[in-house]
Amino acid sequence: MKALFAALLLVAAGAEARTTKHKNVSSKVARDPRTAGLGKNCKQNSDCKHRSQRCIKEVNANGKPVDAGFCVLPCASFEAGTTKMTPGAPVDVTKKAKKPPPRCPPKYACRSAGSGVPIDMCVKE
Repeated sequence: MKALFAALLLVAAGAEARTTKHKNVSSKVARDPRTAGLGKNCKQNSDCKHRSQRCIKEVNANGKPVDAGFCVLPCASFEAGTTKMTPGAPVDVTKKAKKPPPRCPPKYACRSAGSGVPIDMCVKE
């Protein structure tokens, strides 16, 4: 009888351990697919892992372009979705208007262009 009780305790403890382990795995935050492959070497945009990433070419010290580049995720400023208006000009309300690129995913910050960076891009914080 004691052996049966001990066996039931072991089975119950094993089942409880498995459920808690499963809960920990499911509580992980899924990775944003746009961030997969950032910094990967590329020669053209299609070499990057996600279609929203762009291949940025590098230049050497003499300003000559290098064949290899790297994949970056472009971002837009808050003002990118607004259109520049002049008073009295007609407003284009068609759906063909160009949409701004999405903002950066969580844990990434938008770095503005300048000092050697050609576009606004997402960088890890």
